[in-house]
Amino acid sequence: MAVETCETVKLDDILKKFGFLGRYQVQMTLLLSFVFFINGMHSINYIFVAEEVPYRCKVDQCESNPPIFEPLPNFVAPNDSQNCYKYKTIANDSGCTPKSFNSSFLERCDDWVYPSKDSFVVEFGLECQEWKRTFIGTVHSIGLMMGLFFQGQLSDKIGRKLVLIIVGVLGAVLGTAKSFAGSYFTYIILEFLEATFGDNSSPGFIISIEFAHSDNRLRQQIFICIAYAIGAVVMSTIGYYVTYWRHFVQAIYIPALLFLLYIFLMHESVRWLLSKGRKQEATKILLKIAKTNGVTLEKETLENLQCEELRTESSPLRDTFRSQIVVKRFLVCLIWWISCNFIFVGLVVNVVSLAGNKYLNFAIMSLTEIPSSFAMVYTLNKFKRKKPLFWSFMAAGVLCLVQPFVPKSHIWLSTGLYFIGRFIATYTFTVIYMYTSELFPTYTRNSMHALCSSIGRIGSVVAPMTPLLAQYTESLPTLVIGAISLLAGLTTLLVPDVANEPLPDNVKQAESIGNHRTTANCC
Repeated sequence: MAVETCETVKLDDILKKFGFLGRYQVQMTLLLSFVFFINGMHSINYIFVAEEVPYRCKVDQCESNPPIFEPLPNFVAPNDSQNCYKYKTIANDSGCTPKSFNSSFLERCDDWVYPSKDSFVVEFGLECQEWKRTFIGTVHSIGLMMGLFFQGQLSDKIGRKLVLIIVGVLGAVLGTAKSFAGSYFTYIILEFLEATFGDNSSPGFIISIEFAHSDNRLRQQIFICIAYAIGAVVMSTIGYYVTYWRHFVQAIYIPALLFLLYIFLMHESVRWLLSKGRKQEATKILLKIAKTNGVTLEKETLENLQCEELRTESSPLRDTFRSQIVVKRFLVCLIWWISCNFIFVGLVVNVVSLAGNKYLNFAIMSLTEIPSSFAMVYTLNKFKRKKPLFWSFMAAGVLCLVQPFVPKSHIWLSTGLYFIGRFIATYTFTVIYMYTSELFPTYTRNSMHALCSSIGRIGSVVAPMTPLLAQYTESLPTLVIGAISLLAGLTTLLVPDVANEPLPDNVKQAESIGNHRTTANCC
């Protein structure tokens, strides 16, 4: 990359003139908050769609008319296997007495009794196939992983706004289509497509980082976290009142069609336009923002506005990976993302197994997003990045290791520790989101952030299967999550601390982060 060194005006200097809560900032905050409100409803809705439902074997000679869902007598089936197995019926005996069954032999059930037939498991015949139910969460995570690979690069190439709109509308269409699936296989395919092409949180987050001044970048994230939490609470509330899974899916996906209005309501990221050398377009948007906020921008200020002009035959992403410093930081970020995805999603999918109302538990867990965002702003302003990240990983790990040993009779204590662990895990995730976005240059920021998030989804691919570990030891899922959190915390010792500095626009500036002030370049 070749640039001329001259006296320039940095974008951050102009953004500072606009203030923190000017009229334009409020408009953008509301638009971006809706992105994360929708993401809060979509990101993990499968825990309610494909929720675990009770059922038991149907034994014709012991059933009332119509069959009632209640435990079978001990001589019909073992207590711990009544949902899948029953004792072998004695030939030519149609009675329902201990002599009618041979307790020495078990046979697999071929029909079942349920408290209600309006469930995902019943409609698609998933009885005694628990892995198929949990596999939906894994497919969703695989779809997110695949989607982030192309979303980040597409966003860096054609713009944040366009990708946000296209992906948001696709999410509404594909998500709603899931509610009409006629088979398990069809639903799995649509789940994969919706996760791959329908999650616009990545370009939305990058826009939220790029439109704010460096002094306001952290505070800006509070609104996003609150919006995400509210979306999750609304989703659990809808799940409580809209019990039929098809109607539930329609209720949470159709509102995403409103992203079509963003064509007229949202501007492109000025920082991205400058990174592409499109200074004229960026200037027009800055003038509109200034007019909206009642701020006057001098002509000389706009003429000297810093921008980047790529003069290289290779791709920006390839140039970024040529830096050994950036690559090392990228590898550390991968460890954080994989671990944090596993911890975060693992805690979420296991929350419905806690004592109490699962919808209320999920809502309370989601509300921990709000105080964690305030905690993030305070600690990152005061202690930079490294210490908060290290201690949050360690604290979440310790709490998860302690929680299984609390007696079940102390429901509030056990559940409380779980929620505190979730609070800290959420805090850790927000720190990683912020920190990763600050490490890489503007022209590959979304690509690098998306790569970290995408590969990090390996953790969330595995996490939905953690409830299966409870078959061996009930506390095993939480113990595994805690151990991984401790190991991830130790990796923070391998990277230098990073202060709250202006976002780097090129690789040279990215390499100097945490060492000294970046230099200004212009085109």
